[in-house]
Amino acid sequence: MSNNKILRMLTVLLVLFMVSVLGWAGDKKNNPPPPPPKPAPQARNAPAPRPAPPPSRPASQQQRQPQAPHTPTGPGPHTPTGPGPHTPPHNPSPRNPNPPPAPPMHPLPTPHGTKDVDSHNRVTRFHGTDGREARFGPKGQMREVHDPRRNMMIEHGLHRGDTRIVTERNGRRLVGMGPHRGYMERPFLNRNGRTYYQRTYWVGGHPYARAYRGYDYRGVRYYHYAPAYYYHPAFYGWAYNPWPGPVRYQWGWYGDPWYAYYGPYFVPAPAYPTASLWLTDFLLAENLKQAYEAKKDAEANREAYAPDEQPQTPEGESPAASQLSPQVKQMIEAEVKRQLAAEQAAAQSPQAQPVNDQVPPPALDPAQRLFVVSSNLGVSTAEGQECELTPGDVITRLDDTPGDDNKVRVSVMSSKQKDCGIGAMPRVAVNDLQEMHNSFREQLDSGLKTLAENSGTGGLPKASDTQTTAGEVPPPSPDRNVDAQLADQQKEADQADREVQQEVQTGQAPPSQ
Repeated sequence: MSNNKILRMLTVLLVLFMVSVLGWAGDKKNNPPPPPPKPAPQARNAPAPRPAPPPSRPASQQQRQPQAPHTPTGPGPHTPTGPGPHTPPHNPSPRNPNPPPAPPMHPLPTPHGTKDVDSHNRVTRFHGTDGREARFGPKGQMREVHDPRRNMMIEHGLHRGDTRIVTERNGRRLVGMGPHRGYMERPFLNRNGRTYYQRTYWVGGHPYARAYRGYDYRGVRYYHYAPAYYYHPAFYGWAYNPWPGPVRYQWGWYGDPWYAYYGPYFVPAPAYPTASLWLTDFLLAENLKQAYEAKKDAEANREAYAPDEQPQTPEGESPAASQLSPQVKQMIEAEVKRQLAAEQAAAQSPQAQPVNDQVPPPALDPAQRLFVVSSNLGVSTAEGQECELTPGDVITRLDDTPGDDNKVRVSVMSSKQKDCGIGAMPRVAVNDLQEMHNSFREQLDSGLKTLAENSGTGGLPKASDTQTTAGEVPPPSPDRNVDAQLADQQKEADQADREVQQEVQTGQAPPSQ
């Protein structure tokens, strides 16, 4: 075969090879490989498989949750900050940057009620399933007990044995300040649309009775002292105006124990140019005498309330923080004159006016600001600071409108050691101010009676006219057995206290009565 034929054959073979190679490459481009085989069918509603993590993320970071540095996401110490084994991932909501403070009270259920405790696990309130309630002071002292089974409210003061017990049954109210001190109140007369109440007091081993007219003001019941009689107007003028000359009077209580105890706080005037100053010292002496008797009663009962508490004032120690100032005595004398003028006007029209519930009680009268404390009162300031007011302290009312708790702010003008300090501004119930006003009026009438009976003797000038006219209602006669009722009430209150203390400590309710 010639060389030319061989060369032509090789050329044809080369062209066929190239055509076949180019055709295979075109089929590869236009016909991609078939997809991989489908997986086995899954059950209905089965979760979809989780996609694989991107290959660019290191395997050491695939299971970590992003978190801010030093910010735990758990509720407290020793709590994991991320999902642990076998824990589904979660997306917690962002934390409040200003969470509200935790509530100070934490109810703790007991088998027979609940106890509220503070952050130091001290009981502050107790709520029994039978309706009884108790309130405790910041050091665990029992302050109040309300026992609906006995219709009784017990109020414990800040110091040992100082208590007030109120029981209401069958339309009668028994108010005790110990087993031998208090009064029983009941309605006894209706006149001119008003209900009058009789109070039989038991003080110092003797009973006496007073009348009060009751009325409501803005939904609160108040009691207003109703004198049994009035003097003629000329006698009030004699007591209001200056006497012919200063009178040196020898009081009969200079040697009494109460005066020896409170002497540093109260010093009577050396001479009296007016009856109003004499009456000022008379009612101050009466209040301090009551304070001393209440102190003795509290000491006699202290084991029933706080046997481990030390006495408020050691024996022989003076209770006076400072002497009652002449300026405060002048303010009291001015109030005495104001009340003398009011009684002189009432003497000319002694019958009570028709009911008018729109008129505020004297305790809220804008013209009356000063009050002489007539009973032990545990009070607290707006900041929650507790202190006590005792008879003979002097306060002035600052607010004209009471709050929702029917209390108003007062300022302490004069006080004794361990009482609310001068300048303190505690809140006092309007009802308590009204009782101070009633006591002021009663002591004023007692002083006027002493002046009328001793007119022209003992250095006192002769009075102009000491005759009297009937008051709004006739004087009531004392009820019997009030002392026995007060003693029984004290025993019931002691039992109620013990039952609450037992239930608070053990969770065991007392047997039903």
